[in-house]
Amino acid sequence: MKVEGEQNIKYKNFKYFFIFLLLIIYESLTSIYLYFSPLFGVAFYFIIKHIYDKEYIFRLLLAFLYIFVIEIDKGFIPLSFLLFFTIYYYFIMDKIERFFNEKNYKIFFHILNAYIGYYLINLILAYLFDFELPSFDIKYFFYIVTDFLIAVVLF
Repeated sequence: MKVEGEQNIKYKNFKYFFIFLLLIIYESLTSIYLYFSPLFGVAFYFIIKHIYDKEYIFRLLLAFLYIFVIEIDKGFIPLSFLLFFTIYYYFIMDKIERFFNEKNYKIFFHILNAYIGYYLINLILAYLFDFELPSFDIKYFFYIVTDFLIAVVLF
């Protein structure tokens, strides 16, 4: 009986790794087609939604790895997402979860905070370490709306 369950887990992990590889290809296309959303907000909300679910550990690791790839590709400071996520998790996440009752409001504000908060963390770190300052273009508002619509459909 265990063998069947282990095969099912291996199949699921393979399936999610394949989806991860497709997302990496998609993410590389976002560098060519600037109005393709990098799906940062969707990955962030996925992490928020499943952070307490032990069944999602492999998928959460893939989501963190995907965000790391976004950091590298988009010129953000590597691993700054971990700092942002730690601050968000301990100081902001529960307040949003308690303040909004409607799921769509929660999704929207988590994604909005993901883009703006992550940008601010990178701005502060760039200032402190004398790196090039990241830019926040109008396309990020398009990304927020796109990611919100995708997250509402997926979650």
